[in-house]
Amino acid sequence: MHSGVRGPNHRAATSGPHGTGVADVHNLVTLSRWPIERHEELRHARIAPLTYRYRCAIPPADEEVEIRFDRPLLVTSIRYAGQCPLTVINVHLRAPLAAPVPGQKESPFVWKSVSGWAEGFYLSVLKRAGQALELRLTLEDLFNDNPDLRAVVAGDFNAEDHETPLKLLVGAEEDTGNGKLSERSLVVLDRALSEDRRFSVLHHGRPQMLDHILITRPLLSRFRSIEVHNETLADEAMAYGKTRHLTASYHAPVVAEFSD
Repeated sequence: MHSGVRGPNHRAATSGPHGTGVADVHNLVTLSRWPIERHEELRHARIAPLTYRYRCAIPPADEEVEIRFDRPLLVTSIRYAGQCPLTVINVHLRAPLAAPVPGQKESPFVWKSVSGWAEGFYLSVLKRAGQALELRLTLEDLFNDNPDLRAVVAGDFNAEDHETPLKLLVGAEEDTGNGKLSERSLVVLDRALSEDRRFSVLHHGRPQMLDHILITRPLLSRFRSIEVHNETLADEAMAYGKTRHLTASYHAPVVAEFSD
């Protein structure tokens, strides 16, 4: 929310794998000028880890293992200017890159077999879709408690509009077939951008919109504008491993403005 009133910064962040400190990479942080009343990390809170036996592992796998999400969701409740609480969910879903398969990699980006890569890619798809489902189920619980839920879901979804994670989260009428459920669907704000500005990542010259801000319907009347600052965006596929001192992210900032 944009407001002319400034106050002290409040922060919530995810912790490391064992609930202490921070992770080596991919920590989620939410900053607010308004008080964060509570926050929660969600990882397998509503979706249990998959049990899976690798088919292409070297040596062959004898037992099933748990396939877990790479990082949590960060859910915060913010008391915005004394009004109803605003729920902000910070996300970073699994990238569509093949997950490791024991014994199947020669180096971080080189696979020993197509079958090994294919199994790893399959597992990454499961992780990304599974975490999107956990997020949708979290929203359903919040809607059950408050049908007029004011919520923002934002971050790196590693998915473009109409891909599986976005379809799971939006819950559009044309997918559910039930207009009575439309109040629980989410609005993809970057659809308001012109096609030539609608990208947050460059990958081998292809512009992609992987970072989104989604909102619940009660916030739509307050929505004023959205921008993607992609003017100086580098191509992540071309620059990765070639830039010694990276000065910016390969994802462009996405900024939305709302009225008070």
